[in-house]
Amino acid sequence: QLAEVMAAENRSDLLIGGEVDEEGGVVLLYRGDLTSLLVPLTAFLKSGDGIVPDFGQFSIEDHGQVLSFGEYEASAESILYEFDADYRKRYRKNLVKTGKGLGASIRRLRLHKGLRQTDFKDVNEKEIRRLEAGEVKKPHQSTLQKIAATLGVAVDKLGTF
Repeated sequence: QLAEVMAAENRSDLLIGGEVDEEGGVVLLYRGDLTSLLVPLTAFLKSGDGIVPDFGQFSIEDHGQVLSFGEYEASAESILYEFDADYRKRYRKNLVKTGKGLGASIRRLRLHKGLRQTDFKDVNEKEIRRLEAGEVKKPHQSTLQKIAATLGVAVDKLGTF
């Protein structure tokens, strides 16, 4: 698995090992590109089914995608998202390209047209942000009409970009 992770294009997003310092309250993670990331042990909360991490039984599993502390598991993706700003930026950028749904489609079209979230007349920036983030499941028809007019498309085409 180590050789596969080291050869992977996304090796910086995969883990190859680490060291737990319980006294210091941190785990030092090593990534496939040989960079490191320091994560506080407090990041590993008790799971929904009551499993707590056993920091004495640390390992990396599933080709660098899972941190294991005994029976407790955490995804490398979630840890990197929380503690690595560059990873978070790449993740969000990829989400813009691949995201599904009305909000993602509106965001792609808005960016393509060079518009900001503040450029929508009569639609609050916060509403645009919430819609693009997928927090609004059923926007009002009047809101969709205003968004479509600003983007220069028909309302029924908003979700197709």
